[in-house]
Amino acid sequence: MLRLTCLSLALVAISVYGDAVKDATNKVENAVNEVTTTKDGAMYCPVPLLGTACPSSSFFHYYKCCGDLNKECCFNLQTWVIVVLALIAVVMLASFIISLIRCVLCRR
Repeated sequence: MLRLTCLSLALVAISVYGDAVKDATNKVENAVNEVTTTKDGAMYCPVPLLGTACPSSSFFHYYKCCGDLNKECCFNLQTWVIVVLALIAVVMLASFIISLIRCVLCRR
């Protein structure tokens, strides 16, 4: 009887929270896709033939339209480059703090 009750509660929980789990899974997939894909920059700002020609994009950067009336090309780093730089900064900061703590607490 206890197993049947637990099973029915589990089924109710899955039916109630199933959509929330699917939404969370979709959000995680979208975030991963955004970080792992490279963006192509705008070729002309604001429109082809009338606007400014932007330089070509690369694996590390891209250009997008900005400024007054979106007529200027602005340099942007790819999302994955920003994530890698942030991780490097966090690791360096953590190693510096750990070194300071070790220096202060492990004096002889």
